[in-house]
Amino acid sequence: SAKCNIARGTYLYCLDPWSDPCTLRYRVVSCRHRIMNNPYSTRRGVGRTSNATKFLLVLASIIGIWLVAISSYLRKNPEIESKFTSDILKEEHIIANKLSKGKLRAKEFLHHKKDDISNIKLLHKKDDNHKKDESSNNNGRHKWELSASEDLALRTTGPDDTPIHIVFSTDCSPYQHWQSYALFLSALKIRQPGRITRIASGCTEEEELSIRKWHDDHIAILSSRFGLHLTPHFSSVKDESGKKVGDYEFFNKPFGLLHWMEHGEHMGVDPDTNQPFRHDTIIILLDPDQMLMRPITGTFQSSDTVFRGGPKDKGFNIDTERTYKDNESSFVVRHGRPLSQEFGFGNSWQQFAEVAGKESPATKVTPTEARRSYAVGPPYIATALDMHAIAQKWVEFVPLVHSLFPELMAEMYAFSIASAHLELPHQLVGSLMISDTNTDGGEGWKWIDALPADNICDFALNKMGDDMSHTTLPSVLHFCQRYGVGDKAFFAKKKLPTNFFSCESPLIEEPSMDIGSGKYLYRKPPFLDTIVKYSATQEKREAFAICSMTGFLNQAALFFKRKHCDGIKINVRKEISMHDLPE
Repeated sequence: SAKCNIARGTYLYCLDPWSDPCTLRYRVVSCRHRIMNNPYSTRRGVGRTSNATKFLLVLASIIGIWLVAISSYLRKNPEIESKFTSDILKEEHIIANKLSKGKLRAKEFLHHKKDDISNIKLLHKKDDNHKKDESSNNNGRHKWELSASEDLALRTTGPDDTPIHIVFSTDCSPYQHWQSYALFLSALKIRQPGRITRIASGCTEEEELSIRKWHDDHIAILSSRFGLHLTPHFSSVKDESGKKVGDYEFFNKPFGLLHWMEHGEHMGVDPDTNQPFRHDTIIILLDPDQMLMRPITGTFQSSDTVFRGGPKDKGFNIDTERTYKDNESSFVVRHGRPLSQEFGFGNSWQQFAEVAGKESPATKVTPTEARRSYAVGPPYIATALDMHAIAQKWVEFVPLVHSLFPELMAEMYAFSIASAHLELPHQLVGSLMISDTNTDGGEGWKWIDALPADNICDFALNKMGDDMSHTTLPSVLHFCQRYGVGDKAFFAKKKLPTNFFSCESPLIEEPSMDIGSGKYLYRKPPFLDTIVKYSATQEKREAFAICSMTGFLNQAALFFKRKHCDGIKINVRKEISMHDLPE
């Protein structure tokens, strides 16, 4: 009361320091007070003596007199005083030991309580003598790392603070293992809001233990929002009798998504309504080979989004500043209104639409509408209510489409059919993704084309993400292509060693800084004598993809080594030649 200048007799209301996760890092006890008209105080806080107070004063006087009498008696009998004092000292010693242990237990309790409430593990600590490098911030953390308060602030920030949840589907192979780690780190780097969960399907018991340990040791420590969900094996192709006759790994995506939505952490479905409990959550479905370059939410403005649409009498899509259905300059993902990246397969999915039934709405979509609203791919964005409905039909249709068309695109066609069957047209955008450098529309290359050609590689390799206040980028780089410029500059995901994120692995050799400037209008593919010629625009795009992936993966590898290779010899030599590595 003296410290807070609170009047005598005031009621105090003290909050438990761990009840509010925002006070996680500071043991702050928030107290508030108000003066009440009660028997023990006046409105001015000047006390008056009550009968109860008088009684307590009399009792205290009697006890004081009794203690003085005992003290006088003991002084007259030394042997009794000695024994009495010894007993008191022993008791004090016992009490002191108990208090010491109690304090230790209290400290341990508070430490574990903080972990339980926040679900945030302390980020990597360096000793006080650790020399800060250019990747560190003022607190000694790597500039990608989050404080506890920053991590909490990123839990939502969707439209009207709607929760966001990014998911991506993988198998359990080392090949998709490094891609998963890279995707998590790209989300950390750009401060992607919401939760992010890897859905890993078909792990053996040994693989499951390994993936769980890796996640706990290397990913969960980065953010309390990063999760892992394991599912059964879904990729088997079966004949009519149920006998396995092959394997199609992309079954994992629809089946894994549905399994996560019905059984995953922070998800679940009401058995009475068959609807997700958190039906408003915005679900964003990515592929593991997508690097985030700009945060994705559920709100899109024409100032930084390329909508795809066009006149209703045209059978093709064009870039527009207005949405297709509502002719608005903005779009918010909501129930019945999903949004996705346009993919270039047009209306080819319609040839398999009858798997949904001859009378299905999917069979009645016009070719123009098929291109305009259903030629979609990842990122797919929808509310949990819509995504769950799509996932249910997706897992029903994808085996049927695959039986008719056992190719890579079967699962994407099945997604389009499921959306059309449910009459859930997607707002198409062309700015969520870049991938194919030879496309003339439908991807977000216009922002890359606008960057200066002379330093395109230096920007992508060294500066992307540092200060983006004057630069707009697509949200993801889908590195599913093979990129090359000139004789040696090259990137292909399948050539990267699967142990790249380790202490002993070298880094990727950096390309020449002048690629993309118009100097190298060709590519020499690895182990071939042929030459592929480019336009200046395509050379620039290829250079951006190579330098972006090389720069980010090297930064991610250094991040890994900094956090996990203390006391171990670290290899930071840039000597992996992607061009010369075997296929």
